[in-house]
Amino acid sequence: MRNLIPLLALFLWACGAPGHVDEAAAQQTNPDRTPGASTAEPAVAADADPQHPLGNAAALGVPLPGARPDLWRQVKPQDLLYLKTRHGVTLIEMAPDFAPHHVQRMRDLSSSGFYNGLPFHRVIKDFMAQAGDTALVRREPPRTKPLKGEFRFRRSPAQTMTLVGEDRSANTGFVKGFPVASQPDALAAMTADGKVWSWGLHCPGAAAMARTSDPDSANAEFYITTGKADWLDGSYTVWGRVRAGQNAVRQIKLGAPAYPPDMIDRLTPVSAMPAAQQPRVWVMRTDTPAFAAWLDKHKNENGALPEICDIAVPVFVQWPGSAGQSETKVEK
Repeated sequence: MRNLIPLLALFLWACGAPGHVDEAAAQQTNPDRTPGASTAEPAVAADADPQHPLGNAAALGVPLPGARPDLWRQVKPQDLLYLKTRHGVTLIEMAPDFAPHHVQRMRDLSSSGFYNGLPFHRVIKDFMAQAGDTALVRREPPRTKPLKGEFRFRRSPAQTMTLVGEDRSANTGFVKGFPVASQPDALAAMTADGKVWSWGLHCPGAAAMARTSDPDSANAEFYITTGKADWLDGSYTVWGRVRAGQNAVRQIKLGAPAYPPDMIDRLTPVSAMPAAQQPRVWVMRTDTPAFAAWLDKHKNENGALPEICDIAVPVFVQWPGSAGQSETKVEK
């Protein structure tokens, strides 16, 4: 009987997992960079909630939103997902400008409670944690229809991109605090709509939709990257980014599936929570001279910036009951 349990779990997984993420290159390592590592991690300060160790904003040299609101963008509650597991809370900002249909799908399913009680059924070290499959808990799959891939989006030069790396075919930089790649702005003058193609990058902390080999098969399964997965860029829809609690994602039990797997206790839009329980998140604006100065701090002795996934955008998080405290977290 003991030997049958893992076999049963594997059988249920194989029969009920329509979506997957390609890990063919997941084990390829770069000797110059450890997947998921950050060169911009702040010193950790003491905090009332040990699940959310927050760095000190003053130590980072970044003025807080209360002092310089012009340097920050507050995330709308309807664009913020609250993910609770046994490891803590993770806050994910959704990007409707990049993938409007996938964001709406996540809003709809999370608002209905669909994800509550579902397992992280596929978790690969330094790659990603995937959830949304109902087979392991013998629940009916969602009745929603597959989504057309939103692997790229059209970006106007007016939607400022702060460059970090330049290339002939695609630049890398930040748009609203999200790491993206994009055709050069100069090409916009030669397109009918005055825009260029851009796409979200699979840096650690990217939230994206799983799918089968059919590009338009994404439905309800999503994943959060725990390492850099650049081979997925432009082929899977990135619809959001972790703004706080990435450490909780890294602690999710490994396995495909693990037995027993870690579960989603709750996944809901912050806008659906009582006002007194809502965390508030501010992301440093990446289109200001202050952010340019922040980038300058990351340059090496030769004046070169690190690879974009090694640059953390400052995030200020105000948890319920912590009003008036100076708390911020630089997450990757």
